[in-house]
Amino acid sequence: MHSETQSDLSQAGLQIAIQDIKDDLFDTPECDYAIAQLLNRWGQAKKAEHLLDEMLLKWGTSSEVMALTQQGHEEIKAEMKAAMTGSEVLADNSEPMRKPKTAPAQLSVVAA
Repeated sequence: MHSETQSDLSQAGLQIAIQDIKDDLFDTPECDYAIAQLLNRWGQAKKAEHLLDEMLLKWGTSSEVMALTQQGHEEIKAEMKAAMTGSEVLADNSEPMRKPKTAPAQLSVVAA
């Protein structure tokens, strides 16, 4: 039951962070991109990819939207590649835990 509570809290924290991004950036391509970045960093690459694909349907294929979606897909691929090359270690509870990166991630948005 303890792990369920932690999982519920993590999901609640993720939803709060997503709502903060939406509050700050409103309904824009940048908002969707920032949410996709957050999902990717929380290990939800499939949801992030889906959101990036939906951006094209929602916002069209302007050069700005295309650049954001392409950059987002490249970041997801880089994270997956890092995971495949062993940049993850197992925590005590056998869940993958990412090693800290040497340089901070470049985010366009900072959620409060």
